[in-house]
Amino acid sequence: MEIDKNQLADNNGKEGKPTYVAVDGKIYDLSESKMWRNGKHMNRHQGGEDLSNSFDAAPHGKEVLERFAEIADYNPEADLAEESPLPQWIMDIFEKHPFLKRHPHPMIVHFPMAFFITASLFMLWYYIISPIPSMLDSIFYMHILGTLSLPFAMITGWFAWKVNYMGRSIGYVTRKIIFSFVVVAFDIAVLLSLIYVPDILVSPQGIELLVPAMIISYLPIVSYIGQQGGQLVY
Repeated sequence: MEIDKNQLADNNGKEGKPTYVAVDGKIYDLSESKMWRNGKHMNRHQGGEDLSNSFDAAPHGKEVLERFAEIADYNPEADLAEESPLPQWIMDIFEKHPFLKRHPHPMIVHFPMAFFITASLFMLWYYIISPIPSMLDSIFYMHILGTLSLPFAMITGWFAWKVNYMGRSIGYVTRKIIFSFVVVAFDIAVLLSLIYVPDILVSPQGIELLVPAMIISYLPIVSYIGQQGGQLVY
């Protein structure tokens, strides 16, 4: 059995995943080691990496690995032959222009995030600090701009996931997708409400209270999506 560098990186001990490390062409499972809790060792080494060159500075030798199961051979180049989840002509474009592999999504996703968070802050200001009528107009326009930018953010995010992570199941990505669709659902519901009942935010009653509640909920939801994206990158 062989494990490539992408499979190794995916088993980094985080979020309940096993902790694999590569040493001298072999993969070891360190999941049961108390010294590798959550995939980290002494706050210096992270699971899912090739540690072959790390033992020179360690206070112990490679003999410590004898306590753990050797589960596979490590072939870091095996992933180069992995079938791409996207058509080859698209992958050729990404290879020719590496900028397109990682940068478009982080750039574009900040637009809907800013629009929806701003709408949430305006809503809080209107109800808590001062009911300025123009803020209700601004909330409507923030939704228009957010609605226009959301598809681009989600499409570039999907491409980034497929290109950089080969479409693998990753907790951070899964949570981003789930909560992104929550934002989409709230956005559609709020926008339709504002179109058909323009003064619904002035003094909502009963079920109408759901509309400002959804707007205010953008703040924690969108912040959480951003936090998950940051965890994925850093």
